[in-house]
Amino acid sequence: MSAGDQLETQSRELDRVREEFHRELMRKSMRIAELELELKEARLDYESSVSWRLTKPLRIRTWVRQRRAGLFGGP
Repeated sequence: MSAGDQLETQSRELDRVREEFHRELMRKSMRIAELELELKEARLDYESSVSWRLTKPLRIRTWVRQRRAGLFGGP
């Protein structure tokens, strides 16, 4: 096998691996998008629930206490 043939074979192999990597990256990207959508839907469902609305004052009170105590560095 000549050096040119070997280089061509390596180039084809690199192209194949690159394409395989790209397909896997696209699959994972699509799965991440699906999971983010599911998370958003679940969050919206929960935040519209009675439980979320009933416990909101408790969450706010806890947040205020933590902020006053310097435990929460939020805005």
